[in-house]
Amino acid sequence: MLKQKISAALVALLVFVQVFNGFGQWSAANAASITGSILDSVTLDVYDKSGNVVTNDVYEQGSKVQVDYHWSLPDGHGYKDGDTFKFTLPAEFLLFNNISGPLLIESDDVGSFTVNKDTRQVVMTFNSYIETHDDVRGILTLKTQFDKQTITGSTLQKIKFPIKGGEQIISLQFKPNVASTIGKSGVPQGYNAKNIDWTVDVNKELKSVENAVMTDPLPAGLSVPVTAAVYALDVNLDGTVVQGALVDPGKYTLDTSGGTVKVSFADSPITTAYRIQFTTPLTDNAPAAFNNTATFKGSNQNAVSAGASVTVQRGSALSKSSVSYDAATQTIDWAIQYNYNERAISQTNAVLTDLFDDVHELVANSVKVYPVTLDNAGNESVGSEISAGDYTVTSASAAGKNGFKLQFNQPVTGAYKITYQTKTADRVIADGTVNNKVTSGSGDSATGTRTVKQVVLVKTMDAANYQDKTASWTLTVNGDKQPMSEVVITDAFPNKGMKIVPGTFKVKQGSTVLNSPADYTLDGTVTEDSGFKLTFAGPLSETVTISYKTEYNFDWITPPGSTKNFVNNADITWKDSTSAAQTKSVSAVFTPRNEAKNNGFKNGSYNASAKQLSWTIGVNYNGKPLNSPSVEDLLESKQTLVPGSLALYKMTIAANGNPSLGTIIDSSEYSYSVDNANKLVVTLLNPSSTPFYITFKTSLDGELIESTVNNTAELFDAASPVSEKLTAKVTIPKGGEYVNKTGSQNGDKINWTININRGQSTIADAKIVDTPTENQLLLPESFRLYTTNVAANGDVVKSTEAVKGTDYNLVILTDDDGKQTFELDFLHEITAPYVLDYQSLIVANDQDTVSNKVSFSGNNVSVVSKETTNSIVVGVSSGSGTGSGIRGSLTVKKADAADSSHLLQGAVFELYRKSGNTRSLIDSGTTDSTGTLVFKKLLAGDYIIKEKAAPSGYVLDNTDRPVTINSTAGFTLNVTNAKVSVPTPTPTPTPPVTPTPTPPVTPTPTPPVTPTPTPPVTPTPTPTPPVTPTPTPSVTPTPTPPVTPTPTPPVTPTPTPSSSPSDNSSSETPTPTPTPSVTPTPTPSVTPTPTPSETPTPIPSVAPTPTPSESPTPTPSETPTPTPSETPTPEPTSSPATGKVTTDKDTPIGGKVDVPEGQKPLIDKQPEHGKVTIDENGRWTYTPNPGYTGKDRFTVAAKDSQGNETILALLDVTVQTKPVPGQGNPPAAVLPQTGETGRWSVQAAGIALIVLGILWRRKLAVKK
Repeated sequence: MLKQKISAALVALLVFVQVFNGFGQWSAANAASITGSILDSVTLDVYDKSGNVVTNDVYEQGSKVQVDYHWSLPDGHGYKDGDTFKFTLPAEFLLFNNISGPLLIESDDVGSFTVNKDTRQVVMTFNSYIETHDDVRGILTLKTQFDKQTITGSTLQKIKFPIKGGEQIISLQFKPNVASTIGKSGVPQGYNAKNIDWTVDVNKELKSVENAVMTDPLPAGLSVPVTAAVYALDVNLDGTVVQGALVDPGKYTLDTSGGTVKVSFADSPITTAYRIQFTTPLTDNAPAAFNNTATFKGSNQNAVSAGASVTVQRGSALSKSSVSYDAATQTIDWAIQYNYNERAISQTNAVLTDLFDDVHELVANSVKVYPVTLDNAGNESVGSEISAGDYTVTSASAAGKNGFKLQFNQPVTGAYKITYQTKTADRVIADGTVNNKVTSGSGDSATGTRTVKQVVLVKTMDAANYQDKTASWTLTVNGDKQPMSEVVITDAFPNKGMKIVPGTFKVKQGSTVLNSPADYTLDGTVTEDSGFKLTFAGPLSETVTISYKTEYNFDWITPPGSTKNFVNNADITWKDSTSAAQTKSVSAVFTPRNEAKNNGFKNGSYNASAKQLSWTIGVNYNGKPLNSPSVEDLLESKQTLVPGSLALYKMTIAANGNPSLGTIIDSSEYSYSVDNANKLVVTLLNPSSTPFYITFKTSLDGELIESTVNNTAELFDAASPVSEKLTAKVTIPKGGEYVNKTGSQNGDKINWTININRGQSTIADAKIVDTPTENQLLLPESFRLYTTNVAANGDVVKSTEAVKGTDYNLVILTDDDGKQTFELDFLHEITAPYVLDYQSLIVANDQDTVSNKVSFSGNNVSVVSKETTNSIVVGVSSGSGTGSGIRGSLTVKKADAADSSHLLQGAVFELYRKSGNTRSLIDSGTTDSTGTLVFKKLLAGDYIIKEKAAPSGYVLDNTDRPVTINSTAGFTLNVTNAKVSVPTPTPTPTPPVTPTPTPPVTPTPTPPVTPTPTPPVTPTPTPTPPVTPTPTPSVTPTPTPPVTPTPTPPVTPTPTPSSSPSDNSSSETPTPTPTPSVTPTPTPSVTPTPTPSETPTPIPSVAPTPTPSESPTPTPSETPTPTPSETPTPEPTSSPATGKVTTDKDTPIGGKVDVPEGQKPLIDKQPEHGKVTIDENGRWTYTPNPGYTGKDRFTVAAKDSQGNETILALLDVTVQTKPVPGQGNPPAAVLPQTGETGRWSVQAAGIALIVLGILWRRKLAVKK
C-alpha cells in the first residue's frame, strides 16, 4: 500500500512539474535596445549648387550635405533579430520630412532605419542577419542640408557627434553672407573735419589668397597717411564683423608712394579676414565730397574692388536768410552766416557787403555781430554780441539797391552770425518780394528773399453755418495804420447767391464800435443781394474791421448753375498823406461742402453673411421747396430690393454741416415701386422742403457677385432734377473670386487648400479641375470638402464636411503618361463658399518647384470660367536606399490560379506609396480584358499593391504585396486567384466493423529558422479490408509558413498507413511516405506525414498559397511498394514578384515561376554566392557555392519575341547551416524569441524526477 502511495506521489509530482513547465516560466518576446554606441565615426560630404562635392575648406550656408554614419557590431555581441539602436541627429542638419530605408551591407539587407523629423531621433532596427554573421559593419547615409536658422553666429562651427568612446567633433568653416570679399568705408573727424579715417576690410569671404595685396589710390584733396594699422577681423555668418587684435607690423608692409596706399601681406596664403585702417589729412581748399576705390587681389584671386563716398560736413562760407516779417510794420529781420566752415580768413578779406532792393532801407543801429560755436552735427550755438569796436559798418549802395558794408578789424578764424533789419521805404499796396545779396571779401556770395503783403484791405470768409445756411465775412482796413482820408469801401456779390443778414453788419476800430452816420454811412441804393457801399466820415489812422453775415442759396446764383461757390469782392478808394488818390481790390470765396453742392449724398455697405447691401440716400440737403419730390435709384448688378427694408427719416443738419438721422417719416407720406428696368422710385405724396433720408436693403442672392456694386440716385421735382447724380460704390469682399489656392509643405506632403466661391455667387454645374505637376502624387484619402460660415465682413470659416456622393463627386484621373488630374463636380447649385483640403505626396527632388493649376467653371445666365496657379519650392531629406528621381511603371497581371492562360478581368487593385512607417493610397485601377492593369510614371521608391475586389467568381486575395521601383524598366507583378469552390457534403459512412485505432505517429519537425509548408504529397496507403478507413486524428500536420497569409483550408483526413483494422488487431510496421527534398510546393491542404523516421525537411517555394478546394477522403485498395531512391516532385505553382526561400548548406533548392505565353524565361541577375538554372517552363534550381552560408539574391525575367524583358521575380535566398541528424530542433511555434529564455531548468528537473521514478521502481522490483 505504501509503495502504491509513493508511486502515486511521484506521478503527481511529475505531472505538476510538466504543468509548471507549460505555464510557469513564460517570458515575453521583446526586442532589446542596444545601449552602447555602435557608431564608429561620422564623415560629411558637402555639395555646391551644381551637386558637386566641395573640396575647399569654406562652405556655403544652407549647403546640401551627406552625413555618413559608419557603424559596426562587435563579434559575439549577442544582439537578436528586432534589436534597435537609437541616436539623435544634431540640430545643425535640417530635416524636411521623416526618412526611412533599408540598412544594407553591399547587397545584404541587415535591417532598416527611420528618422523622425520632429524628434530628430534615428532608429536602426536589425534583422536576423546579425545573429548568423560576424564582422557586421556598414554605413548609414542621410542626405539633407545645413540649417541656416540653427547655425548662427561665427563662421567657424563645431558639430558634435556622439560615437564609441566619446564624441567626434567636426569643425566647419562657413562662408559668411557678404556681398563682396572687400568692403570700404570712411568717416570724417567731426564737423568741418580736417582728416578722414578710412577702413578697408579684405578677404571677408575667408578664401585662401596667395600673395594678398590691398591698394587704394587717393583722390585730390587728400594727403597720404603717415601710418596704417592692420587688425584681425572676425566675420559672422550674417556678414557682420568684429574687429580683433592688432596684427604684428611684421606681417605686412605699407607703401604710400605715388599717392597710393598699398598694404602687402607677408603670409601667403592668408585664410582669414583683415581690417586695414589709416587716416588721410585734407588739403587746403579740399572738396567736400571724396570718392575713392580700394582693390584686393592675389596671385590666385582676381582683383575685387570696393568704393566709398565720404562727404565732409562743412558749414557754408557764407549764407543768408530772412528770419521773420512783420506786415503791420513792414519790417524784415535778416541773418548772415559767415565762415561757418571755420576757415582762416585774413583781415583784409574779412569784409561783407550786403545789398537789398531799394524799396527797403536799413533800420538804424540794427546791425549786430555774434560769435558762433558748432557741434559735431553742425548745430550752432550763438554767443554774446561782440564789441562794436571789433568791426566797422558803413553804408553801401548800387543801382536799385540799398545796403551796408561790414569790415572785421582782425583776422577771422571762427564762425559769426550777423543780424539786422530792413523796413519798407514806401507803403506796400501790392504784394511783392524783397531780394537781398551779401558778398564776402573771399569772393563768396549768398542771397535771401522775403515776400511782403499789403494790409491796406484784407477780406476773409470766416465760417459757414449749414444749419442756418449763412456765411460770416470780415474786412480788415488799414492794417499798417497809415494815414488815409476819403475812404470808401464797396462790397459786391458778382454771382449773387447771397444776401446780407439784417442785424449782423458791424464796424469796429480796435474794440470800439463805430456807428452810422456819425462814423460812416451806407449807400441805400445798393440792394442786400448785391453787397454794400460804405463811406467813412473822417480820415483813418488806425485799423478798422467790418464784419457781417450773408444768407446763401444756390437758387439765387446767376446765371443759374454757373458756379457752386459764393464769391465776395471788395474795393477801397482813398487819398494818402500826399493827397494822391489810391485804390485796392480784394476777394474771398465760400466753397460749400459736397453735400450742399450736390443737394444730397449716397453711401452703402455690404453684409457678406446675408449677401445684402444697405443703402442710405441723403436727399434735399439744402432744403429746397419741392412740389412733387421723388427719388429715382437704378439698382445695378441685378440687385433685388429686400421686401420691407425701405424707410424714410427726417434729416438733421448740424452747424458744421454734418447730417444725422432724425425721426422716421410715416409710410403714409410716401410710396415706392421697382419697375421692369429695376429702378427704385420713391415718391413723396405732399410738397416738402425738408431734408430727408431714404434707407433700404438689396440682395445679391442668386446672382453672380462681382467685386464692386455701383448705384446712382437722383432727386426730382416732378420731371426736373433738383440734385446732382448721387453716386456710391460698395466693395464686395472676395467678390468676383471663384477659386483661390494656397499650399504649404508638411514633411513629405504638401497641404493644399482650395477656396471655392468665396464671393458667394450662385452657380449651377460648378466644377473644379486641378492639374498638379508630375513631381507629386495626389492622396485620394486626404480629400475633404467643407461647407463654410461667412461673417458680415466676408471672412470665411470652415464648417461641417460635405457628403461625397450627395453634395459632390470627386474623381482622380491618370492619363496614359501617368499625369494626374482631379475633377470635383458639385451635384447641386452652389450659393456659398466651400473649402477643399487635400494632400499630395512629394516625389520631387530637393529644391524642386511643385505647383498646381486649378480652374473653376459653372453657369449663371453666362458661363463662368476662372483659373489660378500656386507654386511651392520644396525641401526633401533622404537617406540610404531612397529614390533618386527614377520613374518606372508597375504592371499587374491577373490570372486563374489553376490555368495561368485564363486572364481575369475586373480585379480592383489599390496602390499605396510607402513613406517611413506610413503608407498613403495614391491610385487604384481595374484589370482589363487581358487581365492587365498598368500604373505609369511611378517615382522610384517602395509601394504596396493590394487587391480590393476579386473578379466575379473568384476568391479575394487581400495580401499586401510590396513592390520596389528602382529602374525605368518597371516591374511586372503576376497575381493569381482561385475560383470560389462550393463544398460537397460528405455523408458519414457506417462501417460494419470497428477498426482498431492507430497509435499516433510523430511528424517530422520543421527547422526552426524558416517555417515551411509541407508539400501536398499523398502517402502510400496500406491495403485494408473493404471497410471505411479510420482517419488518424492524432497526427500533427506540418505548420503552414507565416510568409503567406492565405487562410488554411480544412484538413483532409488521410487513411492510416501504419496498420489495417482487423479482427485480431495485428500490428504492422508503418510504411514510410516518400518526401520531396528539393522542389518546394505550397500546401493547399495540410496532410500529416505518418513516419517516425527522419525525413528531409521540405523547402517552400516563393509562390503564394492558392486557396484550395475541399478534397474527399480517398479509399485505398492496395499498398504499392515505395521506391526509396526516387523522390516525387509535385508540380509547383506560379511565383510572385518577390519572395524568400531557405535551403541548407550545400543543398540545392528549386521552384517555378509563371512564364507569360510566347516568352522565354531567363536569369536576369545571377546570385553572387551560387548559380541558378532555369528551363523553358520556368522551373529554376539554385545551387549555393560549396560551404557557403548566408544571404543571396537573384532575379528571374522573361523576354518576348521583340527582345523586351519583363522582371518576373526577385528572390532572396538564405543558405543556413545544415541541421545535425538525430538532433531535432524544437518546433518553430515554441522557439524562444528575442528577449525570451528557455525552460531548461524545469525540463532538467522533470528528467531527474523521471529517472528517480525509474530507479525507485527497479528498487521495488528487486525487493520483490
